[in-house]
Amino acid sequence: MVPTIARRIVLAFAICTASTAAFAVPVFAAPKVPATPEDHFALAKQYQEKAAVYRKEAADHREMAETYRKSTINAHEAHGQKNPSVAKMEKHCKAIATKADALATENDKAADYHTLRGKELQGK
Repeated sequence: MVPTIARRIVLAFAICTASTAAFAVPVFAAPKVPATPEDHFALAKQYQEKAAVYRKEAADHREMAETYRKSTINAHEAHGQKNPSVAKMEKHCKAIATKADALATENDKAADYHTLRGKELQGK
Protein backbone atom coordinates (compact mmCIF):
# COMPACT_ATOMS: atom_id res chain seq x y z
CA MET A 1 0.00 0.00 0.00
CA VAL A 2 2.74 2.50 0.91
CA PRO A 3 4.74 1.90 -2.27
CA THR A 4 1.61 2.57 -4.36
CA ILE A 5 0.92 5.85 -2.55
CA ALA A 6 4.58 6.86 -2.89
CA ARG A 7 4.50 6.09 -6.61
CA ARG A 8 1.35 8.20 -7.02
CA ILE A 9 2.93 11.12 -5.18
CA VAL A 10 6.08 10.92 -7.30
CA LEU A 11 3.99 10.63 -10.49
CA ALA A 12 1.80 13.59 -9.48
CA PHE A 13 4.90 15.66 -8.72
CA ALA A 14 6.45 14.73 -12.08
CA ILE A 15 3.28 15.68 -13.96
CA CYS A 16 2.98 19.01 -12.15
CA THR A 17 6.62 19.83 -12.76
CA ALA A 18 6.42 18.89 -16.44
CA SER A 19 3.22 20.85 -17.02
CA THR A 20 4.60 23.99 -15.36
CA ALA A 21 7.79 23.70 -17.40
CA ALA A 22 5.72 23.45 -20.59
CA PHE A 23 3.90 26.70 -19.79
CA ALA A 24 6.78 28.59 -18.27
CA VAL A 25 7.54 31.99 -19.75
CA PRO A 26 11.14 32.23 -20.87
CA VAL A 27 13.19 34.77 -18.97
CA PHE A 28 15.37 36.91 -21.19
CA ALA A 29 18.43 38.74 -20.02
CA ALA A 30 18.19 42.50 -20.02
CA PRO A 31 19.80 44.07 -23.07
CA LYS A 32 23.39 45.10 -22.46
CA VAL A 33 23.88 48.83 -22.37
CA PRO A 34 27.10 49.84 -24.13
CA ALA A 35 29.62 51.13 -21.64
CA THR A 36 32.95 51.15 -23.43
CA PRO A 37 34.07 52.74 -26.69
CA GLU A 38 34.40 49.24 -28.17
CA ASP A 39 30.78 48.47 -27.24
CA HIS A 40 29.62 51.63 -29.02
CA PHE A 41 31.76 50.97 -32.09
CA ALA A 42 30.43 47.40 -32.29
CA LEU A 43 26.86 48.69 -32.15
CA ALA A 44 27.66 51.34 -34.76
CA LYS A 45 28.94 48.62 -37.07
CA GLN A 46 25.78 46.55 -36.54
CA TYR A 47 23.59 49.55 -37.35
CA GLN A 48 25.65 50.31 -40.47
CA GLU A 49 25.21 46.72 -41.65
CA LYS A 50 21.45 46.88 -41.02
CA ALA A 51 21.23 50.16 -42.94
CA ALA A 52 22.99 48.57 -45.91
CA VAL A 53 20.54 45.64 -45.86
CA TYR A 54 17.57 48.03 -45.81
CA ARG A 55 19.03 50.08 -48.68
CA LYS A 56 19.41 46.89 -50.73
CA GLU A 57 15.82 45.92 -49.88
CA ALA A 58 14.60 49.32 -51.08
CA ALA A 59 16.59 49.09 -54.30
CA ASP A 60 15.34 45.56 -54.96
CA HIS A 61 11.72 46.65 -54.58
CA ARG A 62 12.17 49.68 -56.83
CA GLU A 63 13.70 47.40 -59.45
CA MET A 64 10.86 44.90 -58.96
CA ALA A 65 8.26 47.62 -59.52
CA GLU A 66 10.00 48.78 -62.69
CA THR A 67 10.44 45.24 -64.02
CA TYR A 68 6.82 44.37 -63.30
CA ARG A 69 5.63 47.54 -65.03
CA LYS A 70 7.71 46.80 -68.15
CA SER A 71 7.19 43.05 -68.40
CA THR A 72 3.45 42.80 -67.88
CA ILE A 73 1.29 42.59 -70.96
CA ASN A 74 -0.89 45.63 -70.72
CA ALA A 75 -4.12 45.35 -72.71
CA HIS A 76 -5.39 48.47 -70.95
CA GLU A 77 -2.65 50.59 -72.52
CA ALA A 78 -4.31 50.48 -75.93
CA HIS A 79 -7.28 52.28 -74.39
CA GLY A 80 -5.16 54.82 -72.53
CA GLN A 81 -5.70 53.15 -69.16
CA LYS A 82 -3.32 51.79 -66.60
CA ASN A 83 -3.43 48.09 -65.78
CA PRO A 84 -4.93 47.88 -62.25
CA SER A 85 -2.78 44.92 -61.20
CA VAL A 86 0.38 46.70 -62.35
CA ALA A 87 -0.65 49.84 -60.45
CA LYS A 88 -1.31 47.76 -57.34
CA MET A 89 2.09 46.03 -57.53
CA GLU A 90 3.92 49.30 -58.17
CA LYS A 91 2.22 50.86 -55.15
CA HIS A 92 3.09 47.83 -53.04
CA CYS A 93 6.76 47.78 -54.06
CA LYS A 94 7.16 51.55 -53.70
CA ALA A 95 5.63 51.44 -50.19
CA ILE A 96 8.11 48.77 -49.11
CA ALA A 97 10.98 50.72 -50.69
CA THR A 98 9.95 53.91 -48.90
CA LYS A 99 9.74 52.17 -45.53
CA ALA A 100 13.05 50.38 -46.08
CA ASP A 101 14.67 53.75 -46.88
CA ALA A 102 13.28 55.18 -43.64
CA LEU A 103 14.67 52.22 -41.68
CA ALA A 104 18.06 52.67 -43.36
CA THR A 105 18.06 56.33 -42.37
CA GLU A 106 17.20 55.50 -38.75
CA ASN A 107 19.95 52.88 -38.61
CA ASP A 108 22.42 55.39 -40.06
CA LYS A 109 21.47 57.85 -37.31
CA ALA A 110 21.95 55.18 -34.65
CA ALA A 111 25.35 54.26 -36.13
CA ASP A 112 26.38 57.94 -36.12
CA TYR A 113 25.31 58.30 -32.49
CA HIS A 114 27.24 55.23 -31.33
CA THR A 115 30.32 56.26 -33.33
CA LEU A 116 30.20 59.71 -31.75
CA ARG A 117 29.62 58.28 -28.26
CA GLY A 118 32.50 55.84 -28.70
CA LYS A 119 34.81 58.69 -29.69
CA GLU A 120 33.63 60.75 -26.72
CA LEU A 121 34.48 57.90 -24.37
CA GLN A 122 37.92 57.67 -25.97
CA GLY A 123 38.39 61.37 -25.30
CA LYS A 124 38.54 62.37 -28.96
